[in-house]
Order: sequence, then structure tokens, then C-alpha cells
Amino acid sequence: MSLSQHRLFPLDPHADPVAEAERLLALGPLVPVELPGGVAAWAATDLPTCRLVLGSRELSKDPRHWTELADGRIPDGWELIALVRGAAMLHQDGADHRRLRTLVGKAFSRSPVAAMAPRVQRVADELLDDLATAGAEEVVDLREAYARPLPIRVICELLGAPDSLVAELRDPFERLVSPPQGDSAAQSAHTAMKEVFDQVAALVEMKRAAPGRDLTSELIAARDGGDALDERELVETIYLLLIAGHETTVNSIVNTLHALLTHPTQLAAALASEDPRIWENVTEEGLRYSSPIRHALLRYAVADTVFAGVEVGRGEPVLASIFASGRDAQTHHHPNEFLHFRTTRSAHVAFGRGPHHCVGTQLARLETATALRALFRRFPDVAPAGTPERLSSIPLQGFTALPVRLRGKPTETDAP
Repeated sequence: MSLSQHRLFPLDPHADPVAEAERLLALGPLVPVELPGGVAAWAATDLPTCRLVLGSRELSKDPRHWTELADGRIPDGWELIALVRGAAMLHQDGADHRRLRTLVGKAFSRSPVAAMAPRVQRVADELLDDLATAGAEEVVDLREAYARPLPIRVICELLGAPDSLVAELRDPFERLVSPPQGDSAAQSAHTAMKEVFDQVAALVEMKRAAPGRDLTSELIAARDGGDALDERELVETIYLLLIAGHETTVNSIVNTLHALLTHPTQLAAALASEDPRIWENVTEEGLRYSSPIRHALLRYAVADTVFAGVEVGRGEPVLASIFASGRDAQTHHHPNEFLHFRTTRSAHVAFGRGPHHCVGTQLARLETATALRALFRRFPDVAPAGTPERLSSIPLQGFTALPVRLRGKPTETDAP
């Protein structure tokens, strides 16, 4: 039976991710789903199947393998098209993927990232110095004032980009991952992509004229000094590093903070712990419990194949429901509870798996653990000041804000 003949489970960007995860997991390990715009796909739901799908050689990230796209049945105006098609390494396989990943991989490997730890700590401390001026009853948005600027300042320094560029790209990026509903979605996505490329292209020209000791200048030198990458690959690679990378770290920090603030017993245990890696452990449980990625888009079957006993036809798209896989009861005991001491906390695929495993994994972990450690060292009594609104997005999972009082009194909740 082809994908189109199945009854499709609708993926709704506005749905509660916890409830959606429970329903997907109940339907099986590989579920036929409907993306916005009526686009059908398979969704891997549990952890073993997500691992299988993310690492499979039977699936390609190259959208040229997507039959419906190749046949013209997926229009250029589809609201998520910009997230599944492009020239960056995210959409390449084989030699092209290795070529592009090699150009940036060294900067994000373990040793260079470890050397960045003092700088990440200084950024966190500077942001907390600013927050310290807030009054005892003042409500502070930790997403906007802390979780967002921290990774932005770090990645901009690495790329040699002004912080203001990320601010200018924020609105078009959010329109790409959370497109408006209705007939305006396609035009909004098209306009957003043009704004993104115009801004990043301007950065490239600025760095060409005045190169520095940064990753953008290194990529430009590779482009201008040979055939390591073409101009479109250059621009899209910088965009991928600058925007798509830091946004997931923002959500990682916010989601883990929210989990701790709504589970004050776990927070108290973390604060009392003498384990020197306590915040690294908390970070892993945060990634498991509330992944910043909701659904990882998309891979395409290069031949007829079988996953978890389900036949997937050649050219059919497959996604990985990363958030749902973190709530897999077959892997995690009491999966809807935040327990940073659980032995399975690292059993997740929040950073993907296989050749497309996130190149920024080490940096994201460092930034999240540093942000948590620094915040609670300075403000151990921080407490929630309202219920934050969730992001409306298919690929991302998180909150639009995180209102707190820095010197508040915690209240136990059971919110999953």
C-alpha cells in the first residue's frame, strides 16, 4: 500500500507536543502523517526507529529523491519548502556532504569548542550582570534577555558577524519555521528566504573586503581560492551556521530551564549536588525530556525498503519525530517525568544521528550547561512568573518566552 492510500495523522504546529507525542507513539513506530499543505510523509516515532531512520543509507537528504517534488506535485510555494531544499550540507549526501561538512567541522570539534568555554562563561556572566538590576518583583523574560543573546554572541564571534545581523534575520527565520496560516504562507516563505539571502550575501561581501580571523573569512577563502564550494553553498552554509544552529540552542536552554522551574524538587537536588558534572547531566535530561527539535525534516527512500515492519516506497519522504522519541516508554521509565539522575538521560537523538549528526553538538552542550550553571549560581531562587506560550512550529519545539522572577519562591507543578 502506498503512502497516499493510508489514513494520515495530521501534524499540527499548534498542537501540544506532549499530547501529539503520546498519540504518535500509540499509533506505532512508523506512522503515515500529513504535514501542513496536505503533504504526506512517514514519521518515525520511537527511539529505535528514529535512530534507524536517521542513520539509514536507504534514505537520502537530497530532495531530488522525493518523487512528488520531482514530479511537480509539491509546489515551489509550499510553506515548508525552504526547510527541505537548498545547497547547504543539510540537504546533501555522500561526497558533497562530506566536502561541505569538512570545511566547518574542525571549528566545532571537541578541542576548539573546549577552548571557547571561558568566552561562553564571560558572555553568560555579562548577561546576568544586566539581569541583576531587575527588582525583586520585576518579571524578566529569560528567553529574550538570557537564552537568546548567549548563543547569538558566541556564534557571531566565531563567524565574525555583527550581532545585529542575527536581529535582522530573526523575523524572516521565524516566518520560515512558523509560517502564517492561510493563503499568505507561501508568499511569506518566499519573501523570508529572499531577505535571508540578501542579508547573508551582504555579510559575505563585507568579509571579502575586510577578512578577519573567523570562520566566515575561512569559508570565503576556500570559495575564492578554488572549487571547495560555490557561491550559493557559501551563503547557505553561513546561514545554516548563523541562524539554524543558534536557534536550537536557544530552545535547548529555555526548555531545560522551564523543566527545572516546573520541577523544583529536581532543581533543588541539582543545586545541592556535589557532582561536578551535574549541569551536563541536567542538560542531557533536558534534551531527552524536551528536545528543541519537534520533527526532523525530511529524508527520502532511494529504493523500496522496510522500517519497523512497514514498507516505504521509493521516493517517499520520512521524518523523525524527535520530541516523541524522547518520550518513548520502551526506553525511558516514566518518560513524562523530568529526572536528571535517570540512567537513560543520554538515550536521545536531539542532535540527530549518522552522517548528518549536528556539527554543533559540542558547542550546544557547552552553552546549555554553562547557561544553567551560571544562572542558578547567581539566582538560586529564580521562579516561574506565569505559563509561557509554546512555539507553533513543525520543526522546532519550545516556548515563545520564559517569564520569571529572579528572586521568587518556587511552586511545585506536575506539568509534563
